[in-house]
Amino acid sequence: MPMKMDGDKVLYECFLCRRWFQFGLHIYNGRNIVAWDAQICDWCLAANHDGIMPQSHPDLIEYLLAKKIPITLNHKGWLDIPPP
Repeated sequence: MPMKMDGDKVLYECFLCRRWFQFGLHIYNGRNIVAWDAQICDWCLAANHDGIMPQSHPDLIEYLLAKKIPITLNHKGWLDIPPP
């Protein structure tokens, strides 16, 4: 995922919403999803706590398929965000 510096701040682009969030220097407004090699902001984590609707984020599905990451849907048919 893209990363940039803003003064002393370390910023990452959220894989889902594409907004920049601070992730470093004692402020962590998101999480690194190691299993996906992606960063997701706290807002998207909270909004998708019960899973990500594949139809809402087709780029995520394409990304996971391209990286050969298994896609397993939960009982709602949504993609669970892997634990830390």
